[in-house]
Amino acid sequence: MINPSGCRWCGIDQREHAQRWKPPAGWHQWEQPTQDQIKRRMQERRSTRSAP
Repeated sequence: MINPSGCRWCGIDQREHAQRWKPPAGWHQWEQPTQDQIKRRMQERRSTRSAP
């Protein structure tokens, strides 16, 4: 499950991130997710928790 505040490209928490590879970003440092990404991730997490 992706942390809502995880990297905008790969979802990994900032303190665990270092430098990672993920298309389309390629090699990247942790980057703040957009407000829309945070909202979507929170909605996904909520729907996963409430699923039977």
